Amino acid sequence: MTKDELKRVKVLERVTSGSMTNAEAAASLGVTARQLRRLKASYKQAGEQGLIHGNRGRKPARTLREDFKREVLYLYGEKYYGSNFCHYSELLEEHEKLKI
Repeated sequence: MTKDELKRVKVLERVTSGSMTNAEAAASLGVTARQLRRLKASYKQAGEQGLIHGNRGRKPARTLREDFKREVLYLYGEKYYGSNFCHYSELLEEHEKLKI
């Protein structure tokens, strides 16, 4: 867990035990009262794991394949070296049929 997530756990433990109000907890975490209610519900349902971002460990949806990246870098170094990025993407699309 990150430092911020650990802080959230400590604050939410204090809120659930009654030693801190929702307003104090929201101010402490820098979130709105509504967001604190969402965090509290996630914490009650899934515990500490409910506070961890759901996309952690996943590859981004828009990431490019490794073989595609290698091909683009190879072509830039060998065939289209010196062109700017905008022109290079146009050259790839026109001559190599690669769309970035």
